[in-house]
Amino acid sequence: MLNIQGQSTALAHIQRVVHSGRIASTWIFAGPTGVGKFHTAVEMAKTSLCDHPIHRPNMQNGELFNALLEPDFVLTLPCGQCESCKAIELSTHPDLHVVSRELIRYHDRDGKSKGTTLSIQVIRGEMIGDDSPEHRVEPKIYKRSQRGRGKWFIIDDADVMVIPAQTSLLKTLEEPPAQTFIILITTSPTELLSTIRSRSQFVQFRDLSFAVMVPELVNRGAGEAQAKLLARLSGGSLGRAIIFMQAVIASDRDEQDKADTKTPATDQPAFPHWINTISSTLDNIFTGRNGGMALAEVIQKSAEQYAKTMLKRDPLASKDRFVRDGVGLMLGFVAAWLDDRLRHATGAQIIAPLPSHVQAIPLANAQECIAVCRQAEMQADMNAHIGVLLASTCIALEQALRTAVPA
Repeated sequence: MLNIQGQSTALAHIQRVVHSGRIASTWIFAGPTGVGKFHTAVEMAKTSLCDHPIHRPNMQNGELFNALLEPDFVLTLPCGQCESCKAIELSTHPDLHVVSRELIRYHDRDGKSKGTTLSIQVIRGEMIGDDSPEHRVEPKIYKRSQRGRGKWFIIDDADVMVIPAQTSLLKTLEEPPAQTFIILITTSPTELLSTIRSRSQFVQFRDLSFAVMVPELVNRGAGEAQAKLLARLSGGSLGRAIIFMQAVIASDRDEQDKADTKTPATDQPAFPHWINTISSTLDNIFTGRNGGMALAEVIQKSAEQYAKTMLKRDPLASKDRFVRDGVGLMLGFVAAWLDDRLRHATGAQIIAPLPSHVQAIPLANAQECIAVCRQAEMQADMNAHIGVLLASTCIALEQALRTAVPA
């Protein structure tokens, strides 16, 4: 767990529980996307399943691993060298099971599912079994641990688990098999049944700071300025920033290659094409040269391109899901653009400023626009009609920006 950064509170809690030897059978790891929840869950399982776990003081060589733990607190860590640790690193450990909605590809009986939810077929096939005569599946969760150190099940995106799947799982949580541990990874714990939440040990994960994200992105190939831009647009989510770097910027570079154009050398980040387009449209709305529908069209087109790029990586995934993710990303950028204008108005520092010819916008107008964007981001992640959502959102932004222009 030493390589998990920015989650001191969560790691301190987990270390105290592991140290006590009383590990709860069911856990909920809750927090934003891409901040280390899944990685921490794997490391926790790895520690429990390790053949030769390491015990070392929190303070070593003058370095304090976790400021929330006492210097002499004894950390429990996986050795990383034993057969069990190596099997986990290779995703081949027989007692660690990762359950995700993508597994519907192996359990869908008609072959039509796109994996937008975590279905009961996946929960039955990967955990609790199915005793129906036509689809009999043995329950993995009741099988004996093959290496004798217990079994771990990590359910990713647990918040998209359909109610029948949650209800079926609940029966197992009420009487869990001995030495069986379940971790539910979620961005929205309220989507889980209250009876599941009440039976689980809750661990909250936080957004990652610039200090954590920028060096990590630089290590992954981003330039310093580019890393700051990625960290900002991702809203504290390293996972989202990495996807953005690999998919969206790569897509924009592909478009540049097709056009046989070269980006001139500069110390500033090379903004993806859609960022410049959205920024220009916002500038034009502010000055009266464009309306809100022009912004809606730009965002829709950019989100479609984002989905197209992501589908190249995962052809069996849901295009609608990727379009919604793209719309959320674009609306997050609009909110960041507005935040720049607000910071201009208040004289606050702007880290990784976004392109714009507009300087300050009155505080009330900027706050109103940011609230509109954040609300739309949440609706985009649900089942709102994207076209209607973008139209109403961008018209509201147009009205607020126009009233911000001095008479």
